[in-house]
Amino acid sequence: MPPGVILVVFWLIVAAVGMTALIVYGFRQFSRWLNAPDEPALPPPEKLGAECVVLRFAEEFVETMPRKDVPEWRRHRYTEVSDGKLVLTEQLAEMMIFAALAELWHQGMVSFRVAPKELDPFDPHSLDKEVFVSMGQMLPLTPLGRSFAIGFKAATKPVWLLREKRNEAVLEDMIEFALREVRRCLGWRKAKRNSAENLVRYVRDCSEGQTISRETFEFVKNAIDAFRSQNAELAEAVKATIGYTLMALRRLEPDRDELGL
Repeated sequence: MPPGVILVVFWLIVAAVGMTALIVYGFRQFSRWLNAPDEPALPPPEKLGAECVVLRFAEEFVETMPRKDVPEWRRHRYTEVSDGKLVLTEQLAEMMIFAALAELWHQGMVSFRVAPKELDPFDPHSLDKEVFVSMGQMLPLTPLGRSFAIGFKAATKPVWLLREKRNEAVLEDMIEFALREVRRCLGWRKAKRNSAENLVRYVRDCSEGQTISRETFEFVKNAIDAFRSQNAELAEAVKATIGYTLMALRRLEPDRDELGL
């Protein structure tokens, strides 16, 4: 057999052995990742947060409407916050998330970074700024603090061959994963509607029967005011991101108005 043919056969064998070893190694790594046990979940919420304050003193944070002014067929979009007064559930949820983030920022537990973002030509609601969030320590186990911690971890963990582990999360992703955790905590019997309703129901369940003092309300109000006054551009970008995330999630959820329910 000519030496050239022998050399070709040799390198073909080497390539075949190398490919086989690579496939076996990749399969073993994939199996190890697939069968890895789930990390223990965080303990349940054990204290109240700004989101609970917003729900308790909703009239101080969002616009309310008399119940009689809202048609019956539209009331599924509203939450009753006091006797005869309603607020739009999505606005209430947006304010709850914003207040929770402002409180954590005020306490130095999270930091934000704003970067320019290219507009999506196919999305008329696309934002021109992207907000990134970093956490320097474990967040308190409030209803949203716990969910944010889990959402941050999900938004920064590596995705096999697609993304390396990151030190900061896109705020939009963190909020989405946090709301998924809220839905999971509620369970399939309670989580029947959209993300905003689930959040309100979850926070209400966590804070039911607990007293919130006026001093706590003032602390949260001051934290929000400080966030807005010290960095108005950042606060506006965070608020816009929250609103956009809730709207994007709503697009994926059944709309009772469109279904005629």
